[in-house]
Amino acid sequence: MPPKERVEAEQVLQAVVLADSFDQRFQPITLETARCLLPLCNMPLISYTFEFLAVAGVEEIFVFCCSHADKVKEFVKEYRKESSITIHTIVSPESMSVGDAMRELDAKQLIRTDFILVTGDVVSNMKLDKVLEEHRARRAVDKNAIMTMVLKKASSKHRSRSVGDGSIFVLDQKTKECLHYQPVKAFSSTREDRRLQMSMEVFEKHPEIQIRNDLIDCQIDVCSVEVPALFTENFDYQDIRSDFVHGILTSDLLGKTIHFQEVNDVYAARVRSTQMYDAISKDIISRWTFPMVPDSNLGTSGDRYECRRGLVYKEKSVVLSRTCVVEEKVVIGANTQVAESSVLSNCVIGKNCKIGANVKIDNAYIWDNVTIKDNTQMTQCIIASNAVIEENVKIGKGSMISFNVIIGANSIIPPFTRITALPEEDEDELESDEALVGPTGRGRAFTEAEDSDDEDDETDPRNKLVNKLAYDLEQIKLAAQEQESASEFESEASDVEEDEFDPVEDLNREVAQTLDRAFNENHDVDIAALELNTLRMASNSNFHEMRLRIIPGVLRHIDHAARPGAGKTVKEVLTRWGPLIGKMIHDEQDQVDGLFILQSCCAVQLEDGHKVFGPSLRYFYDEDILEEDAILGWYHSSRSRDGGPAELRLREIAAPLIAFLEAPDSDDEDEDDDDDSEEEEDE
Repeated sequence: MPPKERVEAEQVLQAVVLADSFDQRFQPITLETARCLLPLCNMPLISYTFEFLAVAGVEEIFVFCCSHADKVKEFVKEYRKESSITIHTIVSPESMSVGDAMRELDAKQLIRTDFILVTGDVVSNMKLDKVLEEHRARRAVDKNAIMTMVLKKASSKHRSRSVGDGSIFVLDQKTKECLHYQPVKAFSSTREDRRLQMSMEVFEKHPEIQIRNDLIDCQIDVCSVEVPALFTENFDYQDIRSDFVHGILTSDLLGKTIHFQEVNDVYAARVRSTQMYDAISKDIISRWTFPMVPDSNLGTSGDRYECRRGLVYKEKSVVLSRTCVVEEKVVIGANTQVAESSVLSNCVIGKNCKIGANVKIDNAYIWDNVTIKDNTQMTQCIIASNAVIEENVKIGKGSMISFNVIIGANSIIPPFTRITALPEEDEDELESDEALVGPTGRGRAFTEAEDSDDEDDETDPRNKLVNKLAYDLEQIKLAAQEQESASEFESEASDVEEDEFDPVEDLNREVAQTLDRAFNENHDVDIAALELNTLRMASNSNFHEMRLRIIPGVLRHIDHAARPGAGKTVKEVLTRWGPLIGKMIHDEQDQVDGLFILQSCCAVQLEDGHKVFGPSLRYFYDEDILEEDAILGWYHSSRSRDGGPAELRLREIAAPLIAFLEAPDSDDEDEDDDDDSEEEEDE
């Protein structure tokens, strides 16, 4: 009897889009519209997410709406007219977190099979074929494999990495299993936040693991149908990563596993803050997101952008004065007018805007129907739709001007000011702040409520600052240090133990102890470098901060009175441990930075440092840790001469090496002479 043929119903690939971010980072703008509808290079943000899912082969999308659900539903209705994807909207205004949304999704029983879970602020050009294939293959073998996270490798300074939102992943590359997850903030106020704690059972089951801090969490997950049900079973799960993923991985009872897929050579990032809004806008203009670029005209509003020289995108209906200047990386929407002598650079201008004469706009984002009058200057700011900026106005960096705000003539808006035209919560009408927006202005300074439940406030308020447009991390650190110094004597006795913890001092101590162990126990350089890099990732530090500690830490083990063979002479310490310093130096910028640290260390921190500087400089040059251009760049910089007599003395010690590097190459001259003589003989 012939075997029966199996006829499997073709499964429709579903996706769930979380249209709400459940945070307050874009307020006051998001008080008036949904964050997923904010224009990104003049196209609603959620459009990029829909296009990404369409490329992935998704046929049915559920858009989960909370705030401003009516506006999201209206946009989806228009989008469906030009899309072959079936899109449903789920409205739940009571939901306050991702966990609430997932529980609501489970209650409605709309998900029938494995689905893609994304937020409505994802911009990506990747295809998910391989991710889906591997997830389904794992599920066929192991039903406990409930989720696959998409992670993208990126350096710590990569523009599309969120400064204030990092992650540490512990991974098994062989099984593609995620073993541990821990969120990392730019600033942490407690010791526990800076510690990586794992069960020892992880090492017993997985002999080879990787601890990674170089991955962007794309917030793109392939989930099994069990995932919403697990949220229903545990009401403590609120956030998808810090609660759900962390809870699953640390649970001894559930037995579920979460896997990962690392992707490269694709673009994937989230507009999770104004800092990321700026970064991703620049990536779109620079065409890193292709085909998600302005001149692909993916929107539903009939856009017809053309890309011109210098990455300038504009529609045909744009009217530009002959004397205005449009520099590189500019997007200009339809029917916008720019008057004479205005200068636009690295900015996005929306539709139907009117830009007056002698206006300077740099690194700013101007939305639709904005009027900017003559002699106005603005940089690194966001101006929402229907705002009016009168004559002679200066808008400071990091500012956010919300909908329908009017900035009166001759006003100066301080940096990082947020202005709204909405009245206070307990008032019926707006009372404009004339001191801020001028007597003819309309608007008030926006301040968040004291009972704000933003996740950044729960850790350290500085984390909110680094997520803002035009942030300056060094200024934030300096202000924090001044604040800590001012309040040093105000702490109460009961809080002494908590207040005494200083993350900087803690890292100093950990690095010093690691180096002491390496010297005393004669560790391999690679082992010492691994321990130090683990410290760097756990403390969310960069290589500059590690060089500040490691270079003096190595050189202080030199004993000028030691005899050869003891391992403590200048030559012996450099030969043995110089490669450790080299592992913290990667490019020419690192080399110059390391030279400044070496100069400062030998001038100030080390006794008889002048005896160490010359041999160190020569060693690092001979071993190709420092290149010729970096040494010359350091020597000829004004910064190397700004110190006191000790620093200048070190420059004198370096002078012979500089003369050698700048001397004409005698071998090249001899070769040139030989070539000339040969030519004469031929003649």
